[in-house]
Amino acid sequence: MTSRCVKIPRWSYSHSKAFKGIPGPPPAKLPIGHVTDMAGARGVWNVAAMAEKYGPLFKLQLMGSVLVVLSDPQTISRVARKTGPGPYMSKPNEVYKPLEKALTPSLPSILTAADGPYWKAVRQAAAPCFSISNLKNVMPLVLQLTKRVADRMQAAAAAAATDANNSSSAVGGLFDVSDAAKRITSDVMGHMLLGEDLQGTLWRPSEYLDLFYPVLRAQGELINNPLHLWQVWRPDVRLQKRCLAKHNAIMDGKMDRLMAHPPPDYTIAVWRGNNAIMDGKIDRLMAHPPPDYTIAAHLLQARVNGQPLNRNQLKTEVAAFMAAGFETTSHAITWSLALLAAHPKVQQQVLEELAAQGLAAGADSTQLRDIEQADFAALPLLAAVIKESLRLCPPAPWGGTKQAPCDVTLCGHTVKKGTLVMMPLLAVSLSTANYGSDAMLFKPQRWLAGSKPAGTAAEGAADDDDGAADRDQQPRSAAGVGSKGGSSSSSSSTVPDPQTFMTGPRDCIGQALAKLELMAVLATLLGRFEFAPGPKLAQELAAAAATGQPPAAALHGLAGVHVTMQPEDGTMLLRVAPRR
Repeated sequence: MTSRCVKIPRWSYSHSKAFKGIPGPPPAKLPIGHVTDMAGARGVWNVAAMAEKYGPLFKLQLMGSVLVVLSDPQTISRVARKTGPGPYMSKPNEVYKPLEKALTPSLPSILTAADGPYWKAVRQAAAPCFSISNLKNVMPLVLQLTKRVADRMQAAAAAAATDANNSSSAVGGLFDVSDAAKRITSDVMGHMLLGEDLQGTLWRPSEYLDLFYPVLRAQGELINNPLHLWQVWRPDVRLQKRCLAKHNAIMDGKMDRLMAHPPPDYTIAVWRGNNAIMDGKIDRLMAHPPPDYTIAAHLLQARVNGQPLNRNQLKTEVAAFMAAGFETTSHAITWSLALLAAHPKVQQQVLEELAAQGLAAGADSTQLRDIEQADFAALPLLAAVIKESLRLCPPAPWGGTKQAPCDVTLCGHTVKKGTLVMMPLLAVSLSTANYGSDAMLFKPQRWLAGSKPAGTAAEGAADDDDGAADRDQQPRSAAGVGSKGGSSSSSSSTVPDPQTFMTGPRDCIGQALAKLELMAVLATLLGRFEFAPGPKLAQELAAAAATGQPPAAALHGLAGVHVTMQPEDGTMLLRVAPRR
């Protein structure tokens, strides 16, 4: 995110009167400014710590320019909407160009394009795929895929129980829930996007999943260093370059098939990844279009100034939808399960809520049945758990970056026209100004009716954290997750929305699908299995408790950010045991 690739005015960080009143860290010693503080897998935590120190609006130095960081959720909502007091801040394409480097040629997508005819045409074409009526067709698929994973978990638990060589006293088999979540959500997107069965939940080899994470890491590095891929003496860079080329080829093949045989109406036909993979997918898509229910079918109907998307534009959009559609949701599932494993009392309360609806196994429960969308409103605690997990572990922790269209007052300070305004969601979520002294505690009840004001609970102690859900839980849906309509507003005017899906015209187009997957997947798995920390998470939890830190700090210790927040080593091993 250097000034050479962003068209913004240049002001002196330490001497310009334009930013004199805005707080921020001392001027950086290096010419690149504070880029080094923001770079790497832990950079977003550094920015969150600065927000806590300097307040809801502060400045950073980027080369010869100034970046403003905003972490007040109400102000973010105000400038992200075209209606209301505004002013509306648009998304500058220059900031997001590194995310376009996964394909050749590099073109803007629905994720990176500036507001304009192209972005509007793609958004309008794909939007019907995420309607309530269309998602009803997706629910049975989500359940089928999740039950495949449940069968795999059952086998892992059974193998652990019968392993004569297992000397551990721990109950349950170790299972990588991160890998399982990726398989579920990538299979969902394969069907919705292209009408394809990727067979991830059958544990078939997945070329796309193997390639995706080197590609994502390359994109993350390019944001901080535009010359990253020139460092060919580094083994990781050489791997990333090979994966980028292969990804591009696969997508090219899909586009050829797409343009020859359009996909179904419910799919997205917008995958982002490796050049070779993408080329192959485009070729196949143009030769054998997907069914009408797919997103790809809708994209084929998109018109920009009267013209359909060309082959490379389709390839770019298919890649973008695939990546955004499966990856962020998979991490949300992973962090939700890990947080519940670290908070067994909350997990037990979720189980009781599920059992009351016949959605949990056990001696005292009724016949276990599949969850239905109509059940979502009767599961306020599960919805609150999801929203709190998204707050503490936002899948896209950097949020978005906008550009001031004019001189504007933000949090009492004047921000000059043309200034980049970054809105990091992790800084929003961890701010004690937003969520009180217990901002780092996992407290799902903060999203339920009748909860106490933010910051009233004892801070830091794991027992208080785990017992938080014991108090003040009145039956009411957590806004934005289990409720109909998909609103991302808070259920209480006193608790600010963490902006997980952002707001305004550039909000997450697929948030209704993500919320459906989260509710259905978590209800299905939690109703069948008990989750407990695996060895690495248990070790991190013990270390956090020894230093007086809450369990969320342990999860953050296992996380890294490479565009998205994910387990740094790519795995999340939890112990799973069937519920009796």
